Amino acid sequence: MQKYFHTIPYTTKAETIDLALADKKIKKPLFLSVAAGKVVEPGKGNSLVALRSWHAFQKALKIFHTHNSSAFVTLPVSKELIMKAGVDFNGHTGELATAFGTRVFMCMYHKKFSVIPLTEHIPLALVPRKLYEIKAAELALALRQFGAIFKPAGKMAWCGVNPHCGENGRIGNEEEFVVRSIESLAKQGIIVEGPVSADAVFTRHVLSQYSLVLANYHDQGLIPFKALAGMAGVNTTLGLPRLRVSPDHGTAFSQTAAKQVDITGVLASLRFAFDHALTWQLASQPH
Repeated sequence: MQKYFHTIPYTTKAETIDLALADKKIKKPLFLSVAAGKVVEPGKGNSLVALRSWHAFQKALKIFHTHNSSAFVTLPVSKELIMKAGVDFNGHTGELATAFGTRVFMCMYHKKFSVIPLTEHIPLALVPRKLYEIKAAELALALRQFGAIFKPAGKMAWCGVNPHCGENGRIGNEEEFVVRSIESLAKQGIIVEGPVSADAVFTRHVLSQYSLVLANYHDQGLIPFKALAGMAGVNTTLGLPRLRVSPDHGTAFSQTAAKQVDITGVLASLRFAFDHALTWQLASQPH
């Protein structure tokens, strides 16, 4: 597959992806090959394969970093198995931020609505502290980039941190940070509504008003996003000068073992790259 895609012109339509995936002659990527006598059992984690996937990612990252007209499609990996192989790895998004020396934000994108989790893979107890570290100027850049690339028709909302937005401080006062941040964004010309109760904003009749929801922690945003967008959503990285995208799901070892593999997320990611790579690059150039 890798060899095939190197020959695809940049302007190729997304339908070509389906033809490539249907080609039985395409060989599996080299990093999945193992030594003679060794067996990789589908559906079971393997630290050797995980380590090789990490090496493949590092090589691809170097190309992505230096090639000004590139887009980067990553696939799910097991952070646990990569770390068991001896690598200090906190995920693709963190590695990309380090490589480009910039603040990035995960964005779960769907054509109907998107979610930015403002904190990611951290314990719930650390969420308030990490929220306070977010700089409004950095978030403003990410929101401007989102708007320039996707031209959203709906509004933006920011969820409350606590249930019912803290009920005026009765069950938490973290919403004060959300209010201050929204006011700071408004001074920069970016209008965000909130804080909005998370158990209300993701209902269909309310969500129809919004193109983007800012969630304060991983599960606050990703549970409703995956429930509503399904496998058609993708994970992309705001703050990068070029497009990076991956499926919105994990390794799915159990589905692989049961031979119930669904490539919808992979196809969605490839189509997203074809559709948005050039726009992303142009929108991210300094003006």
